[in-house]
Amino acid sequence: MHSNDPERCTTPGQGLDIGCGSNKGAGCVGMDRLPFDGVDVVFDFDSGQPWPFADSSFDFIRAIHVIEHVANPLHFFEEVHRTAKPGCEVHLETPHYSSNNSWGDPTHVRHYSVDFLDVVANGFLSYPKPKYKVSFKEIRFSGLLFTWPGWLISRMSRRKYEKYFAWIFPASSITVKASVLK
Repeated sequence: MHSNDPERCTTPGQGLDIGCGSNKGAGCVGMDRLPFDGVDVVFDFDSGQPWPFADSSFDFIRAIHVIEHVANPLHFFEEVHRTAKPGCEVHLETPHYSSNNSWGDPTHVRHYSVDFLDVVANGFLSYPKPKYKVSFKEIRFSGLLFTWPGWLISRMSRRKYEKYFAWIFPASSITVKASVLK
């Protein structure tokens, strides 16, 4: 597996693609709420119930434009942790809170900043020890003709960009990668 290739899982059965729809990553087990083509497991991963996988099942887990639809993110990240093998790479993408895509979809129940997983990893789920180690965070922009100042500011300081400039130069999405600690 290549850590910079979010489209691939390692080998069949070792990767989980949550909310894959009809775009399941190669070599992944696809789980979605609806029975799209390519979905292997139809399950409401936001139901509050344990996911239908054994503990420590996956080497790679991805959720591309999924977590913004999740009402209970703490349960979601507990289940990601439970079903992940130690060292599992988790790849997440979601609209940035300043993006029109974040607010334009009525099925989005949460809006995220780039540090959202830090709060989970170092706060709510870290007791008695951390469960995730964030290795990569990126704010992405589209239409760089008008957003390049935001891109530049975010490269200098993500915190200052989100505090002072996000609504002036909106971002499009966030990419976060982390390793599971067990």
